[in-house]
Amino acid sequence: MQLRHFSIVFFTTALLLAGASLSIGMLLEGVQDDIESQQAQFLESYKLADELRASSEYLTRFSRSVVVTGDPRESRFYKDILDIRNGVLAPPPGYNSVYWDLVAAKILPEPALTRQGAASLEERLLKTGITAREFNFLEDAKNRSDRLSQLELRAMHAAMGEFDDGSGAYAKKGAPNRELAIRLLNDESYRKAKGDIMQPIAAFMQAIDSREKAALAALNERSDRLVRVNTVMGALFLLSIVAAAAILFVQFARRGARLMTAVHRIGAGDLDTTTGLSGPDEIGRLGAAMDDMADRLRSAFSRLEEKVRAVEEASHELAKERDRSEKLLRNILPAVIAERLRNGEEMIAETYPEVTVLFADIVGFTGIAARLGPYETVRMLNDVFGRFDELAEKYRLEKIKTIGDCYMVVAGVPDRTPLHCQRIAHFALEAIEAMRSYSESFPIPLQIRIGVHTGTVVAGVVGKRKFSYDLWGEVVNLANRYESTGHANRIHVSDSVRLRLADDFEFESGGVVDLKGMGRAPSWFLAGEKAASAEVIELRERRARAE
Repeated sequence: MQLRHFSIVFFTTALLLAGASLSIGMLLEGVQDDIESQQAQFLESYKLADELRASSEYLTRFSRSVVVTGDPRESRFYKDILDIRNGVLAPPPGYNSVYWDLVAAKILPEPALTRQGAASLEERLLKTGITAREFNFLEDAKNRSDRLSQLELRAMHAAMGEFDDGSGAYAKKGAPNRELAIRLLNDESYRKAKGDIMQPIAAFMQAIDSREKAALAALNERSDRLVRVNTVMGALFLLSIVAAAAILFVQFARRGARLMTAVHRIGAGDLDTTTGLSGPDEIGRLGAAMDDMADRLRSAFSRLEEKVRAVEEASHELAKERDRSEKLLRNILPAVIAERLRNGEEMIAETYPEVTVLFADIVGFTGIAARLGPYETVRMLNDVFGRFDELAEKYRLEKIKTIGDCYMVVAGVPDRTPLHCQRIAHFALEAIEAMRSYSESFPIPLQIRIGVHTGTVVAGVVGKRKFSYDLWGEVVNLANRYESTGHANRIHVSDSVRLRLADDFEFESGGVVDLKGMGRAPSWFLAGEKAASAEVIELRERRARAE
């Protein structure tokens, strides 16, 4: 059997069984709704029967109380109960078998009764769907209660000195006869009439109970039948799954496992593998196709291996050239700028409003170079500038260039940072110490001058074949002038640098200096961090004694 035909048969059967199970589930839900509706009707019937019983009890209680105490509240309650039962007034919210107990005890306020929504007890009973026989029971009980209420009204009027004038109205006045009223409400005939009311109510309860049991039994029987049918459907569905699994295993799974083993071996590179499968179904056709594919792959791979060897050789040479180019580019340019060039930008130029530029120059370099010779001079410069490069990397500065013995570095380019001035200050202080340390082991005394200025520059890349990242602006020229007018092993800075570092560093006044081509300007010498103020003071005292 082909997999396509098997799938059609299996899924059609599964859909039919699932649809039947869903339909049965919907029928079960309908039966459950019927049970809930039936129970709600029975409950409402019980409540109305209980309301009739409770109203009769309250009428007796309030009438006896009125006869004994003459309380007008309870007389009013008596009339309200009759009006609610007869549909003259609507029941108040929360009207139940203990409602009047709560009102009489003043736990609930006296109800403000209205006619809106009023319905007699008979009308409310008919809405519950009771049978005519059940209705007759409660109607009989109500009629008996109404007749008894006439006796209760007669007793209450007698206690107030009001008697029947023969027309049913209590317009005849006389002396209050409380003894008659008490006897009317407590003699044997009253108690018998009271029992006569409860008899049809009990019969109603029994009839309702019997009908409820019969109705619920019928609904439960229907529910049980649906459950049994649904169980059969579920068993059939399970059997169909088991049968399908067996067919899949025998017809497809075992042969499919052989196919997958061959696929994995071919995928692992064993192109001499064959599936050994045949037949008109999908697995057989797929096996034949796999054998043909493996044969084609053997031929293709032999040709591809030759091409791969050639490509690998070319790729290896290309990677070596690329690595050399990228390494050279990173040495010439900042990493961010180099990346932008690789991404295709041809013109890179930006304005940086807040940067700090530093120039460092070896004092007396011409004479030192003449004494050392070219080889030793280059080695000395490489050692000194190598230490400066380490400090530049430590404080995340950008080395711009070296010109002879001059070392130029900047902070804030291309990494914009508000701490550019502080980074240059730390670099300059450590550069002085690095130069002193190196000079101690060098045969010729070495000293440097450092100049620092801060402000706005333009930075960018120039050149088409040989790139150069450089700075332009008055800041560069002023920093160079401060270096050339500085002192040996001193950090000569502008007033703008001092203003930015005054909170954290100590300075010595350098007076007003004449900057070539720039005019006269105040200058300062960076002495050290304020955290090391005691050392700065001692240094100043030594210099004062030397002068």
